Amino acid sequence: MKCKLLLLVIMLTAFIKVEGQDTLQHENLKSVVTLSLLSPTITYAPRYNAGYMYRFANRWWAGIEAGYGNDATAINMTQGADNEFFFDRYKLFEIRPEIFYSLRNNPKIKHLVSAEYFYIRHTDTQIKNIYNTGGPFEYRFESADYKRIKTGININYTLLFYFTEKFGLLTKTGFGIKRRDVSYTNVKNPVYIDTSGNDDEDWFGIYNYLEDAGTKTNANFNFDLKLFYRF
Repeated sequence: MKCKLLLLVIMLTAFIKVEGQDTLQHENLKSVVTLSLLSPTITYAPRYNAGYMYRFANRWWAGIEAGYGNDATAINMTQGADNEFFFDRYKLFEIRPEIFYSLRNNPKIKHLVSAEYFYIRHTDTQIKNIYNTGGPFEYRFESADYKRIKTGININYTLLFYFTEKFGLLTKTGFGIKRRDVSYTNVKNPVYIDTSGNDDEDWFGIYNYLEDAGTKTNANFNFDLKLFYRF
């Protein structure tokens, strides 16, 4: 009985020591770089997003993420002859500064809450498309220069799952509010179309951002999967 008790104590001591070493080793790694898996693929506005996070206090992290995409770099689900979401002059730039707070010091899974500000600038020259200005009508046109500026704030919940000592998968889910300003210029051959009676209000503004000219403020949903490397 005493031998079994002694063996149990030795095993617990070894486990606590290993866990403590893992935690200490992770805490000594203050920098994280990230690469989004969804922004170039599962989206109507493809771009490549890379980020950097730095732990500047015991539980506090500061981060920034930047993204860029154009027609030549797009590899996402909307590519092809039937693509109606972006055209040959498509360009998008975004930047997202963020502040994080660590909820738990678990060496295997890190839990973070954060607040982020985002800015997106999206331009294109659309061909044979439509837009509306908020009334019961819309315009069909041959071509037009399109610009979308989107800004807002999200509150996010982030999990870091470690595959190895330094490498893993980051998941981020959040809600917030956004302001979207869409403008059409240099419109060629506009044709008036009566759309009274059609009600396609999109509360999150996910589907109508290419057609609704003007400024709108509504809810924002945020989800992403990223690979990360900590050093």
